[in-house]
Amino acid sequence: MEEFATDIAKSLLGKLGSSAIKELCLAWGLEAELAPLEEKLLAINAVLMDAEKKQSQNEKIRFWLQKLRGFMYDAEDALDGFECEDLRRQVVKTTGSCSRKLRRFFSSSNKLAFRFKMGHKIKDLNERLAEIESLKSLLGLTEQTGDHSSVLPEEISEMKQSFESFSGLIGRDEDKECIINVLGEPFKVYDDHPFVIPIVGMGGLGKTALAKSVYDDGSVDAIFELKMQACVSDGFAVKQVMQKMIKSATGERCNDLEEVELKAKLEAILHGRKYLLILDDVWNEDSQKWLLLKPILSKGALGSKIIVTTRSKRVAQIMGSAGAHELSLLDQKDCLSLFYKCAFKERQKEQHPNLVEIGKEIVGKCKQIPLAVINLGTQLYGITDEREWTLVRDSETWEEKEDGILPALKISYQRLSNHLKRCLLYCSIFPKDYYFTDAILVQFWMAQGLVHQSSHPSENLEDVGIRYVRELISKCFFQDVDDLFFVLSFKMHDLVHDLASSLAQNECSILRSNNHQVFKTARHLSVVDSNSFFQALPKFPNEIERVRTLVFVTSLEEPSCRTDFEKCLSGFKHLRSLELMDACEFLPDRIGSLKELRYLNLLDNSKLKRFPKSIFKLQNLQALILGDGLEELPTDVRYLISLRLLFLTTKQKRLLEGGVGRLGSLQILSIFDCENLEYLCEDMQGLKSLRKLCIVECKNLISLPRSMKYLTTLEYLSILLCEKLDLMTIEEEQEEGFKPLNLQTLYFITLPATRAVPKQFLQGSAGSLQTFAIGDCPNIIELPECTGNLKKLQKLEIWMCPSLSERCQRETGEDWPKIAHVPQIEVDHIQWKTSFTRARRASCVLLAQIFYNSELLAVIGLKLDVSVLFRSSSFDFLSCLFVAGYLITFLQLLC
Repeated sequence: MEEFATDIAKSLLGKLGSSAIKELCLAWGLEAELAPLEEKLLAINAVLMDAEKKQSQNEKIRFWLQKLRGFMYDAEDALDGFECEDLRRQVVKTTGSCSRKLRRFFSSSNKLAFRFKMGHKIKDLNERLAEIESLKSLLGLTEQTGDHSSVLPEEISEMKQSFESFSGLIGRDEDKECIINVLGEPFKVYDDHPFVIPIVGMGGLGKTALAKSVYDDGSVDAIFELKMQACVSDGFAVKQVMQKMIKSATGERCNDLEEVELKAKLEAILHGRKYLLILDDVWNEDSQKWLLLKPILSKGALGSKIIVTTRSKRVAQIMGSAGAHELSLLDQKDCLSLFYKCAFKERQKEQHPNLVEIGKEIVGKCKQIPLAVINLGTQLYGITDEREWTLVRDSETWEEKEDGILPALKISYQRLSNHLKRCLLYCSIFPKDYYFTDAILVQFWMAQGLVHQSSHPSENLEDVGIRYVRELISKCFFQDVDDLFFVLSFKMHDLVHDLASSLAQNECSILRSNNHQVFKTARHLSVVDSNSFFQALPKFPNEIERVRTLVFVTSLEEPSCRTDFEKCLSGFKHLRSLELMDACEFLPDRIGSLKELRYLNLLDNSKLKRFPKSIFKLQNLQALILGDGLEELPTDVRYLISLRLLFLTTKQKRLLEGGVGRLGSLQILSIFDCENLEYLCEDMQGLKSLRKLCIVECKNLISLPRSMKYLTTLEYLSILLCEKLDLMTIEEEQEEGFKPLNLQTLYFITLPATRAVPKQFLQGSAGSLQTFAIGDCPNIIELPECTGNLKKLQKLEIWMCPSLSERCQRETGEDWPKIAHVPQIEVDHIQWKTSFTRARRASCVLLAQIFYNSELLAVIGLKLDVSVLFRSSSFDFLSCLFVAGYLITFLQLLC
């Protein structure tokens, strides 16, 4: 990753030149020692672009860049030490005349000792940099400048719209129809149970996209009572597959259950139900693992089906009930159609025939692989400069001896700006099929210093990070994007993950049982084998300090792992990100020694009941994501003065005052799945920076606090699945003088106890609200009069609100004059439409089963093409039921 030396230098120079660092060095009397660092680094920075260009042909330059990169990371760590000390002193200072107990809690260090330690570090850094600078003149490097500007927000929006417009399958209609027909076939006595349909093909052909399209097809809903999907790229552990199936079926995370408990739970879910299961990206060629899982899957009703996607014919032989459905290369005509949809804006194709011809040549090099076509098409979207197209067509990367897809992916990667390259590569630290959420991923990037401050004064770091996410989505490096109202969910394609892992292997490594040597270079580690990891640590004592990221994919439940984890934790002095993905009952007290920790993710840890008090010493912590086992969030959380994101779930009935409400830096607060929570804290006025508030699945929440009127920075508010919450209580309790809220997005979803929309929210956001949605709130019968004052409102959605929907009907509804000015209005009785469609499809299935399953009908030779019924949108389900009933009577008479 030496190509990023310029970016790292820019970040380090920004720190060295910041007024905060200069003031701190002045306060500690170290400004004279720090000045030479900045001066030498500026001189080196001038030749970095030239060095990055020449490193592939010059081993000495590549080695020099490696030394420089190591130095810059160590320099960043040293400067972070200043910032940590400053934050610690801020906490003590802002708490004012606190007790000796509080001062002991923060155990203030000796000023002279700190100055001596930091002075020694800076002296060492100066000596190292002087040596690196002396080598520079021997390498023949010249000064260069360049533009690393990124895509503007409006361009991201256009690219995202284009991405959404071609998200469907192209050229796979026959494959889809064939698989749906197999799914619709009734169970036969000689069939395997469950019946497994393998989809086989090389990477990038669209196996997952095809399976997902089948899964989402409406006709399949009528065939199966239950649908589930699970990605199993990294191994085929039966326990993990069962966890994923249960989560898909019920939404429950079961990381705290043992394998026996998981088996019983899954069998209960499947028992007697006809299901469809997608097992995506299976690599397991060990038949014994499949034989362990198959008896559990057989608990479903006869006729249950499983679709398996795999690159391995051996997997298809082991698991398949019949011959595999082999996915062929995409027809060249379909490849061209797909490319043009990805690359051209509307009517642009006709205006640039020269680009069309170059596009044909590019597609010809993609070897009929859809993923390659999509990636390169999106890279060229909206670009009309012929030189850019020619560069892609004539790239030397096409000549590399790689699989058909990899050259295209590499070219797409190479065309990214440096900051996006770094962000993408750091995602490889997470396992394959890991589902990211945009807000949390942005915080992970921020913890590593990958998100750069925008030149737009209205944008903060979170806004910039979201732009990064959307650009990577638009260029198809992320896929399976799902809008969950308050976050976007997505994952990396497994081939993109392979590419990112290979390019980032010097810094980001997945640690398994046999690759301990990664400690020598890696600063970001994903731990798959905990025992192996802790055994390796003593062999690399000097490298432990350098590690910045730890992601534990496996559990720390074993007593030996717990002990080893606690022993080694304080050795990771510069750890910035820690994620525990599996069940963990405890956090060791030594976690308070991780002074530079900025990101702590405990989402899947339902056994973690309480925190050690030392965790509140982490003044650098910017993101805290909690699991659903926490009994109470202590008021000491107020000491986390840098916290910007908090995903909170708790067992308590009320959020305590003097805690969350004191987090003045908090930007995003998500309160989710708090089954006991009845009241929020009343001191929310302390959330002076809060921009996004999400309250989800708090079924006992009764009311919102009066202090919400002080959230004048709030831009986004979503309240979902809160059964007892009546929003009108906030209006009843508000006194006069409600301040503008500056809301831009407002969602009220599944709030059955809410009687009306509080006008306070709308009045306070009359000059800012752009998106407003009300869904499944049956007791809301009308919109307040002030709705007509929402002049900036661009989109209004209303569904499953019978009375309100009636009043908002276009032209005729009583509330239509209040909303007629809104450009995009969607008012729908979705519940009725869904019920009608499902009933029609169910009746089609009933009729089809009668035709196929009756031996008497077979005797008289009566046949019917079931697929015709599924494809017919005009088939009347009442007529279908009538015919079905008539046939049953006819058969009874024959008997």
